[in-house]
Amino acid sequence: MSAADLVAQHAIPDVTLPVGAVTVCLGGAYLVWLLLRETRRW
Repeated sequence: MSAADLVAQHAIPDVTLPVGAVTVCLGGAYLVWLLLRETRRW
């Protein structure tokens, strides 16, 4: 959460993004990576 907050504050100059939006993007990318990794094992 701290990393998502840091990214939300500094990703775009003069714009503060919602921390939840950043968390969803990071978590979604991680979930897709996990799913792809698991399907390659089969």
